[in-house]
Amino acid sequence: MNDSFRMTLNFFHLSFYHTPPGCRNANVPHTHEHHELLFATAGQGGQLAGHREFTLQAGDLFFFPAGMRHCSIFLPRKHFDCYVLCLEDHLFTPAIAGDREVLDVVDKMSRLRGKVPLSAAGGEIVRQIFDDLLVEFQCKQPAYHAVLKMMAMRLLVAIARDEEFHHQGLRICPPPSNEDMIHEVIHYLEAFYMNDITVDSVLEFCPLSRSHFHAVFKKATGKPLVKYLTEIRLEKAKELLATTDVPIADVASHTGLKTSSYFGQIFRSSTGISPGEFRKRSRSGT
Repeated sequence: MNDSFRMTLNFFHLSFYHTPPGCRNANVPHTHEHHELLFATAGQGGQLAGHREFTLQAGDLFFFPAGMRHCSIFLPRKHFDCYVLCLEDHLFTPAIAGDREVLDVVDKMSRLRGKVPLSAAGGEIVRQIFDDLLVEFQCKQPAYHAVLKMMAMRLLVAIARDEEFHHQGLRICPPPSNEDMIHEVIHYLEAFYMNDITVDSVLEFCPLSRSHFHAVFKKATGKPLVKYLTEIRLEKAKELLATTDVPIADVASHTGLKTSSYFGQIFRSSTGISPGEFRKRSRSGT
C-alpha cells in the first residue's frame, strides 16, 4: 500500500509511505537538492545517512540535508510506515525574525547528519503535526499555501523546543532578551497609548517580576513606565491640538489622559501653558 498526498510548490512536498515498497528505489542510496524529514509512525527498519546506519522504529525522526546520501534499510519480514517531508530553505525568509529562527533549526539538524534526538512526548507532537498536514493536503481549504508554511514552522519549532533535542547540546532559538521584551513593550505603548494601560496589563505579556521590569525598563528608557507613557500621550495630544479642531475634552480621552481637568493639569506641568493656549499658539505660529 502506498498512500501519497502531495503538493508541489517548488519547495514543499509531503508523502505517507508503507515501506517497503515506499517510494521507488527507496532502498537505493541517493541524494536530493532539497532537505528531507522522515518520521516513522509504526514498524521497524533502518536508515542509511551518509556512511552511518541507524535503526528505525515508531517515533524516530531523521533529517537528510540537501546533498546527503541516504536510503531506507528494509529488514526481513519487517515493515514501517513513515511520513516524508521535503522542503527547501527558501520556504523561509532570513530577513524575518521568525523565519530566521526556524532556519536555525534546519541548520542544527543538518549538523546531526541523520537521526534527530526526540523525546517520546516530542514524537507525539510531531506525529500530530504530520497528521494535521495530511488533512490539509486532502481538504485544501482557503489560504492553503499559508497554512503549509505555518505548519512547517510549527513542526520545526516543536523540534527546537524538545527536551531531548536540548540534551544533545542543541539548544537554539533562545527566548527574547530583556532588551527585546522592553522593545516590545515600547511598541505596545506607542500603539495603544489611548487605552487604560497599567504595569499589571504590561506584565501579562512581559514575563518579568514587577521589580525586575521596573529596573529593566528604566535602564532601557531612562524613565519609569508611567512617565514614559505620559510623555507619549502628551506628544499625541499636542499633535491633535495643533492639527485638528477636536474639543480639548475629547483630546484628553483620545490620548488616554482621562478627564479634561487631569489632562490640563499634566499638560500645564509639562509645557507651562494650558492645552487651549498651546492650540492658540500653534495656530498663530508663536
